[in-house]
Amino acid sequence: MKSRSRRGNRQTAMKARLGIATAVLVGGGAIGVAAVAAANHGTAATTAQSAGFTLNFHHTISEQQALSSALSTWGQSQQKSMTTLAEMAPMRTFNQFWSHRTEFAAQRGVVVLATKKFLLVKSADRQLHLWWLNGATKVRNVGANATGMAAMTGNNTAATAAMKTNNMAPAAVTMAGSTSAVSQMAAPVSKPTTITVDTGGQVITITITAATATVTQPGTATATTTPVVTATPTATSTATSTATATPTATSTAMATATATPTATAMATATPTMTATKQPTMMATAGVARGDLVFVVGVRSHGALIAKLVLFAAPATAKPAPTVTPTVTSTAPAASASPTHF
Repeated sequence: MKSRSRRGNRQTAMKARLGIATAVLVGGGAIGVAAVAAANHGTAATTAQSAGFTLNFHHTISEQQALSSALSTWGQSQQKSMTTLAEMAPMRTFNQFWSHRTEFAAQRGVVVLATKKFLLVKSADRQLHLWWLNGATKVRNVGANATGMAAMTGNNTAATAAMKTNNMAPAAVTMAGSTSAVSQMAAPVSKPTTITVDTGGQVITITITAATATVTQPGTATATTTPVVTATPTATSTATSTATATPTATSTAMATATATPTATAMATATPTMTATKQPTMMATAGVARGDLVFVVGVRSHGALIAKLVLFAAPATAKPAPTVTPTVTSTAPAASASPTHF
């Protein structure tokens, strides 16, 4: 219950944060910026606001070099890897390429569903991709790291706005296409949505409702043995003798075929389907539906394998209470009326 409550506060804070940030983008003004700062009291917001910096990465490193280098150096220096990704050539949605017999892939977008086994991510161009997770997948929350934010968004302006004023609207527009696309993921699902994804020859069906998400995928095939009866003919020889007047005996042979049944076994594989249910807003390693993510990995046998996930979660600050005005009704003074007899 506590986890669900915290998640609810997180969703409410994100919607308020994006809504206010959008107002800042549209109308500008110091009041909107101050409201964003006041609505988020986390460490990241305080540090960013006091820093007073402007990010200026040049995006000159090719995707091939940036992705392979970032993955290979993550174990030695996460900051160096994030700097490399922040300098990567602009890539807004999804891309993949070959490099030294390895097919690399990367995607920026918003999380549609997070499970223990995979992340379903939607980009600004509405592309949906399913990324498998495993024990080697590295996950980092970059909400409090300026370089990490630049690496996740791939956009100096969006990263600067997020770090200086806690304004996530530019990041949402850059990565998800709009602030409403992100807010929609945080809002309760109005009607069940079914998504079918073909990943590596395996078709997965995902049904998302307001409370739960059901994932149906092929399970382990079950072998069924079916007996098969075949007939094997067997020849039987019968001899008959016929006597004639001459002392000569003639023999006539007659063959009779008899069918003898033989049983053989044939195994048939019957595929099974496994359905798994979970809360719609469940978090995996901190990543949940509605978060902005940058996923880096490889494609193997058609499936996307996540190697590195950079994400920014919405603030966990509670929204400001709504003040409801209290109306006090005052009865008018009674007026004196003459009495008639």
